[in-house]
Amino acid sequence: MYPYNHKRGQRIQTDASGVAVARSFLAHFQVPAADAVAANTNGVMALTNLGAMVQSITAGLTNPAVPRNAQIDGNVSGITGNVKVYGTNYAGAVISETIALNGTTDVAGNLAFKTITKVDLPVQVHAPAAQTETIEVTHAVTAEASGDITMAITAAILGEASPKSVVIAVTDALDDVTKVATAIVEALNEDEDVSAHFVASNEAGIITLTALVPLANDTTLAFGFTDTDTTGVTCGSSTNGTAGVPYDKVSVGWGNKFGLPYMLSADELVILKLFNNAADTGTVTEDADEIEKNVFAINGSPDGLKPIDLYIIV
Repeated sequence: MYPYNHKRGQRIQTDASGVAVARSFLAHFQVPAADAVAANTNGVMALTNLGAMVQSITAGLTNPAVPRNAQIDGNVSGITGNVKVYGTNYAGAVISETIALNGTTDVAGNLAFKTITKVDLPVQVHAPAAQTETIEVTHAVTAEASGDITMAITAAILGEASPKSVVIAVTDALDDVTKVATAIVEALNEDEDVSAHFVASNEAGIITLTALVPLANDTTLAFGFTDTDTTGVTCGSSTNGTAGVPYDKVSVGWGNKFGLPYMLSADELVILKLFNNAADTGTVTEDADEIEKNVFAINGSPDGLKPIDLYIIV
């Protein structure tokens, strides 16, 4: 049987002669426990790099289980700009909402999206940069030298492997600083731990270690040089080069506002609000014209285990 249409204007009799009034109904709207999952900032779109130009993301987006508001977040302080979310409302009509970024602060939108089909991202605020560290070979091997030199790399990204010591066997063929630097660079680039995160290069005896990915600046990054058997090789001090700057990244998830399937003229029409079968003090926002603006901002903490029940006069 087709659901009853409460808007058809049925009238019921009153105790006053000749006076009839519109009939009202009590609707029980439930969000099942499995659909009332926790709010997050990455359920729709994982952290995504911003760039020098505006981007439109349409692939890899995930819809909330039930209509909910969008929520955005940035990965570093100082990120600004507008994120525009496109999708459909509870009734399937196309809607969009612009939400302003505020660094690493979670920012919640107000509209309930049934689906999210596109996300427009702003341009980056911080230009990403790969961190570098340099050290200069200041003296080559002495005549008929033998033994080892060791270059130790200290870096937070190496974890327990830091400082990572890389040993270079020395021969009298390394008779100028460029050749010594070349041998060190080859050894660093062949080391699995170091090469997983850095690439080494050499120019006229100056060795540069460059991070493969722009990350937050690591103040611990440094070269440590040791001459084991008095080979004659010497190096200057480890010197910071380019400071690391990570990509500005933005993610999109859903918040704690659940869409309502009615366009309400007053929030008081929701006469009972339950979370996990107990009264909830959450707030109903009503709008008589746009269904996506009708939301219930729950006061409890959804976790996918507790239902939400609303009793609404319609």
